[in-house]
Amino acid sequence: MRIKTICLILVLLSIFSPQMGNANETNWVAIGLRAGLSTTDSEEDFEQYEMYAAYGLPWSWELTSGWSLSTRINLSAGALRGGGDTGFIGSAGPSITLSMVQDRILLDGGISAALLSEHKFGQENFGGPIQFISHVGISFKLSDNLGVGYRFQHMSNASIYNRNPGLELHMLELSYFF
Repeated sequence: MRIKTICLILVLLSIFSPQMGNANETNWVAIGLRAGLSTTDSEEDFEQYEMYAAYGLPWSWELTSGWSLSTRINLSAGALRGGGDTGFIGSAGPSITLSMVQDRILLDGGISAALLSEHKFGQENFGGPIQFISHVGISFKLSDNLGVGYRFQHMSNASIYNRNPGLELHMLELSYFF
């Protein structure tokens, strides 16, 4: 079952993976890497590492000069490690982004559905494989194509299982913008 789930997610990510080329020919906004540590008082300490991609949706608004609001779909695939165990984590979901200072500072918030290949990590039990991740973050474009950022995220199963301990992570990211 785990192998099939991982293969399905990898196939979906490859179908929707960004195509390199002229930025004017794609709606892909960014790709990058994230790494983070847990902040939750839980039985175990956690680390998460992931690759991500952000795809621009057609809804956006110019607010004032240098400020805009846009919508995106975020995709990620990576590893969650804690309690001596490591499992796959993949997520997909919408976000809204406020761009300011001529698109150099980006504030982002959203929610994603997530799938875990393992839901037990040492003494911690997340209840089941389906989770939800809400996040807020800030990114700074260092150049037209390179950026760094910080993201705070909370993972929970929204009480669809008997156990719902949740997990909060501080994540740092390195991004390539199209």
